[in-house]
Amino acid sequence: MRYKAILFDIDDTLLDFQAGNRIAVDRLMDELGYHHPDRYEQYEAVNLECWAALEKGQLTQGQLKVARFVRFFDRYPVPGDPKWAAERFVELLGQQSILLPHAFETVQAIAERLPVTLVTNGITSVQRNRLAASPLKDLVSGVVISQEVGASKPRPEIFHLALEPLGVRTREALMVGDGVNSDIRGANNAGIDACWLNPGGKELPGGVHAEYVISDIRQCAAIALGE
Repeated sequence: MRYKAILFDIDDTLLDFQAGNRIAVDRLMDELGYHHPDRYEQYEAVNLECWAALEKGQLTQGQLKVARFVRFFDRYPVPGDPKWAAERFVELLGQQSILLPHAFETVQAIAERLPVTLVTNGITSVQRNRLAASPLKDLVSGVVISQEVGASKPRPEIFHLALEPLGVRTREALMVGDGVNSDIRGANNAGIDACWLNPGGKELPGGVHAEYVISDIRQCAAIALGE
C-alpha cells in the first residue's frame, strides 16, 4: 500500500460548510434585525476577504473571528454590536454538522485500513462542536485545527503536525481537499501528495499541482488504498 495515512480537509470536502454557513448567517441576521435581501452575499464577500487574509498570514484566527463582523458592520447598516455578533455566530455555526453526500462511507472505508486525520483552518469551538455532532468523530485518528496549533494551511507546519503523532513521513501521506490554496498548495508546500476534490471541473493555477484530481469524494478511497 503506497500511503500510510490520509489527511482530509473538513469544510466542503466532508461537511457541507456552505449549507451550514448560510443557515447560521440567516439566523444571526434575523436576530440582529438586518433583513436586506442580499445580506448573505454581503456578509460572505467580507468573510472571504478575511479568510484570504488569514491564508496570507495577514490575520490570525482570533483576529478573523471578530474582524469579519467589524468590517461587515462598517460596510453595511447592520444594527448591533459586532463583537456580540462574532460570538453568537460561532455558537450558531457550531450547531451545523451537515455531511456531504458519500463523505461518511468514504472515510469509513479508508479508516478501516489506514489512520485518517482531519486538518482544518476552522475556528476551534466551531469545528469541535460540529465534529462532536457528526458520526465522523468515531472514524478519525486525529483532528488538527489551525487555531490550536498556531499554523494555518497552506503553511507546511500544520501538515507536519498532523503526521507527527502517526509516525508517518510526508512521502507516505495523502492530502484530500477542495481548497486550491489551502489544501493543494499546502500539500505541495509540505511535500505531501495531493488529491484535489474538484466537482466543478476547474483548472489548477500555475505553480500548484495535484497528483490526483477527482470529481466525486468516493474516488479517493481507491486512491488512498491503492486499489
